[in-house]
Amino acid sequence: MLKPVLMSSAALAAAVALAPAAAAFDCAKASTDTEKAICADPAVKAADDEMAAAYAALLPSLKGDQPAMLKANQRAWLKTREQNCSWQETAAEKSACLLDFTKSRTAYLTGAPATGPGYGDSTPLTPFILSREFGKGHCSADVSVYRFAGTASAPGEKTLNNWVNDQTESLESQFGSYTGGDLPEGMSCEYSAAANLTYASPDLIAMNVSVYMFGGGAHGNSSAMSITLDRKSGKALTFADIFTPAAGKALTAKCAEGIKAQKLSRFAESGTEAEVKKLVADDMVNYADAIAQGVGDLTNWLVYDDRAEVYFAPYALGSYAEGEYQCTLPKADLEKAAGSKGWIVP
Repeated sequence: MLKPVLMSSAALAAAVALAPAAAAFDCAKASTDTEKAICADPAVKAADDEMAAAYAALLPSLKGDQPAMLKANQRAWLKTREQNCSWQETAAEKSACLLDFTKSRTAYLTGAPATGPGYGDSTPLTPFILSREFGKGHCSADVSVYRFAGTASAPGEKTLNNWVNDQTESLESQFGSYTGGDLPEGMSCEYSAAANLTYASPDLIAMNVSVYMFGGGAHGNSSAMSITLDRKSGKALTFADIFTPAAGKALTAKCAEGIKAQKLSRFAESGTEAEVKKLVADDMVNYADAIAQGVGDLTNWLVYDDRAEVYFAPYALGSYAEGEYQCTLPKADLEKAAGSKGWIVP
């Protein structure tokens, strides 16, 4: 089992403030299109410098095999950013892509949540990285998640660390003996998992992990899993901990409205207006149970300070070509649905 030993988020933030000169990207030596695009936009350049400083501050704080893991993970992330942003047609689109990727990376490296008051005086989450090959080099895994550092003795810390361990330790059983027999010549299977810390407070942690896996076939597959953790009790919250069945029906109806609107938009060019409406109406009937099941499972939820988003992977509500679906439940609806139990985010 891999165990990181990292500095606190406050210490890391202080180190980042002191590190930019050592980690800054030299635009005088820019050679690739991506490097030139970064240097051409002051906002992107500033974000890239901040990300580089966060990386430079985190690296020396790691112990064991984690420095090597971080280096490999950073190389993989740079490649992913390049692949996703290089095809953007305009300079503005490329800048927007680079800015989004880079700010997200900085948030990961510093353990900063997307929303919420932060950790306060409680133990912060810190990056945990796994980058390795399986199946005699036929498969590669690149995992960027979070753990509580140190002994993780508090109930909530133990629960989250055990949850992360379950996700990472299962890789060996999935890919350890894989021979690559299902893959075209020259290709290898890939597994990547990236955490998004959507909310953090001294009482509650909400983390979502996006997963992509390719092991042969026509395409890879995407999925996601979330944990919403009561730090004091150590309980990974379930839907029933917060909502009644009647409230679940109301939230499902709200979610279905959002899914229907997305389907109408995606199928807009598939026929006449009447044909599209009939197609979507049939879909909403066919997938009513799947929507209800998705809403009723908190492992599909991304919890923020002002909303929750329910994630449906490809195939869950339609064909692979339709892609993922996601519905948004505003905080006001969540507070109403929770009733006297109270919504988990103040």
